[in-house]
Amino acid sequence: MLLSDKVFLPTRVQREALKLLKSGAKHILLFGGSRSGKTTILVIVIIFRAIRYAGSRHLICRLRTKDARSSVLHETLVPWLDKIVGNARYKLVVHDNYIKMWNGSEIWIGGLGDKEQVDKILGHEYNTIYFNEVSQISYAAVNVAYSRLAMHVPGCRNLFLYDCNPASPMHWAYKVFIRKIEARTDTPLVKPDLYVSMVLNPADNAGNLAEDYISDILDTMPEKQRARFRDGLWVKADGVVYEKFREEMILPQDRIPEQFDFVTAGQDFGLNITNVKVGWIGNSVYLIADYGAYNMPTRTFNEELTDLGWYRNDKNEADLFPTYCDPAGGERIQEITGGVKANNSVDSGIDYICALMERNRFFVSVKCTGVLQEIADYARDEGNQIVKVNDHYMDAMRYAIFSHVQYGVVCN
Repeated sequence: MLLSDKVFLPTRVQREALKLLKSGAKHILLFGGSRSGKTTILVIVIIFRAIRYAGSRHLICRLRTKDARSSVLHETLVPWLDKIVGNARYKLVVHDNYIKMWNGSEIWIGGLGDKEQVDKILGHEYNTIYFNEVSQISYAAVNVAYSRLAMHVPGCRNLFLYDCNPASPMHWAYKVFIRKIEARTDTPLVKPDLYVSMVLNPADNAGNLAEDYISDILDTMPEKQRARFRDGLWVKADGVVYEKFREEMILPQDRIPEQFDFVTAGQDFGLNITNVKVGWIGNSVYLIADYGAYNMPTRTFNEELTDLGWYRNDKNEADLFPTYCDPAGGERIQEITGGVKANNSVDSGIDYICALMERNRFFVSVKCTGVLQEIADYARDEGNQIVKVNDHYMDAMRYAIFSHVQYGVVCN
């Protein structure tokens, strides 16, 4: 791939990032602060791959389609296409959200959090899949998309590309790319050399920014925001809901009790379908296990849980425990073994769980990697509203705990 055209003059750091494409890695993550040029460099990489390999297909996806269209398609992809190839050599197919180039190559845009888009974008095979702002995308969604990097174009080495403003060190991307461990099991990656990353920060892209962007905006942010958006550090989010959660609440499996007074579970529906299982001893709760999938029918998900032996109470295998389900699930609740409607009082449920943490009555098995990946970034925005990103295990956890406190349903 040649990037010598005068329409694109990469900075020194961007040139270093481009070298990663020649490293032999399959997965390449660019992370760092705001406006550091991460998206620009990866979009341009995709454009040049589409030019060089006629008939190839490439996917750029975010959590939500509307964000992918506004921040990637219209603000980055189309302007750079105009500069590099000219607007007469490609066509934007608006209805289907993809670019058709003169040589038969295609660049698709989509959202992995939008049901109406998922089947469409995952119905194709690709030579490049680029996960934009991957800190917002669940590991389950990324894993499903992995199977679509299967298009064969002679000479084209298929690649996964990622970028993000860093999240907390519990996020799956930090585990995989920085610690080089599996996101769900915390075991070493089988082929760590396939995963490489690089930090790009605003200071590395200062020549393309407004003169006062760093000094008057980034430098004046609160400490955690400054660390994330200026310095590219992996830190807990501002406004984190469970600020009282501490590392000592994470227990190795041999410290999880073998018997409980009773067991409950919480079930969240949607594209990211999740279940969290909770054991109770008195007024203390132990998150025993969690399980999640992406774009899976409820009945199939329930069958997988059944195959795992999920629905039997560890204390008395003759008794089924209640699974408190998202009340918006409707008929899907009937497809969950022991399924009953949950109490969805968000603020009251959060307050109760925070009180458990404060009283040292809340514990999480190290096996609950879904919960642990979300809990440090589960936050409120400036309007004090819960940020509805990567909250699927958090909802299931709240259903399992607070619904029992409110209802105390027992299933026989």
